[in-house]
Parts: sequence; C-alpha cells; structure tokens
Amino acid sequence: MRFPTLLACCLAVCMLAGNASAETRIMIPEGSFEGTADLPVIISGITAATGVSFELSYDKDTVRIESITASSEIPGSNVIPRIDNDAGYAKVAVTNTEGISAAESASLAVIRFTRVGSGEGTVTIQNPQWSDTQFVANNFDVVLDGNIVSLEIVTPAETAASSSSSGGSSSSSSASIATPTSERTVTPAVTATVPRATTVLPVSSNDTAETPPAVSPGTTTESTQPPVTPKAAPGFCMATVFTAGLSGIALLLYRRS
Repeated sequence: MRFPTLLACCLAVCMLAGNASAETRIMIPEGSFEGTADLPVIISGITAATGVSFELSYDKDTVRIESITASSEIPGSNVIPRIDNDAGYAKVAVTNTEGISAAESASLAVIRFTRVGSGEGTVTIQNPQWSDTQFVANNFDVVLDGNIVSLEIVTPAETAASSSSSGGSSSSSSASIATPTSERTVTPAVTATVPRATTVLPVSSNDTAETPPAVSPGTTTESTQPPVTPKAAPGFCMATVFTAGLSGIALLLYRRS
C-alpha cells in the first residue's frame, strides 16, 4: 500500500512541476520612429541555455537593418548575424559559454533599424529555437512579431487648432512661418493736447519735439506769441509832417526879419 501511494505522490509532484514551469517567449516590441532606432529582441522563461537562434523577415522598402549586437542585459553573449537588406531577411545566432538565463523578460540582442520609406511594416520572427545544456534544440512556446509604425505628421495649423480646442492654458509649441515684408520708414508725429482742440505737428526723424503741457479745464492759457506793435494811422503821420514844415518856414522868416 505504501509503494503505490508514494508513486502517486511522485507523479503528482512531477505534473505540478511541469505546469509550474514558465513558458518560453521571444518577441520584438512595436516601434515608431524616423531615421534610425534600436529595437530589442526580448526573451523570457529560459534558464542556462547554450544558444538561441532565429530568423527575421521585414519589409525592405520600409526599413533596413544596420546591425544586430548583443545586449548588455545578458553578459557574455556573442551574436553572429547574417543580414541581407536586398531580400529583407536576416539570420541570427546567439551563443554564451556562461549560459543564457532569463526567467523574466530580458533583452537578448539589439537590432538597429533605419527607415527608408514611409508607411508601416512587420518584423516577423521565424524558426526561433533555444538549446539546453545538452545542446538539444527547443522551440519557443510564444512568438510575438514586431511592428514598425509610421509617424503621423502634424502641420502647425493642425497643432494650433488642437491646442485651442483642448482649452489648454499653454501655448502651442509649433509656430507658423511668417512671410517677411518690406520695411517702411514712418515719420513720427507729436500730438499736443489742448481742451477741445488737437494739433498734429510733423517731426523729422533727427529732431526732438517737445509736447506742450495739457491745460486743465477752468484755467487760462498764457499766450506764447510775441507782443504786437500798433501801427500808426496814415493821416496822423501826414499832419505831423505838414505842421513841422510850417514851423520851419515861420522860424526862417523870423530870423531874416
């Protein structure tokens, strides 16, 4: 009775251990970029693997692969890539004498992409395998392909419209381009404020004009004009000359007599 019971317990433990073991995963995350960017190859659920291999298929009209290098998250790894951008294909082998262990998600390799066209594309992982300490090849349980997402180009007008419609208090970061206009020289003018009258005096650019002080209502404005000299009447002048002539003639006659 004891032997069958012990055997049943051993089988139950083995089944629980098998169910509790983590599934192996390999994936490439989604990326949205212009120019050049690095995307990691992430693995998980592997302990003491001697190597990992996989193939990549991608749209050659959207991106090209510049390089595939080992990630610093798993020290001691050596990456052997074979890249064919004309065909949109790459084959990668990663070895590590210290063993590749990634119970949780960790970056195995880094792929450097350069965008060569607009639009979207898929980076497909093909035939991914990992080898154990006995160099037995095993397939990954879960494979998740990567996606290259195109950036949405927003014009300054759309950015300003979205900023104003959101009711935000901050100003839009993009600015429209203003067309330069020809410069014009405007002659300045000085306005003197007087009750019920406004006088505009043109001023040249090299002169300094003074504005007379404004006169408050109820006060008398002093005149700054020079005093006017009264003119003599024409008749008065002629009478004076005639009288002076008669006086001179009378004086001469008096002296002769």
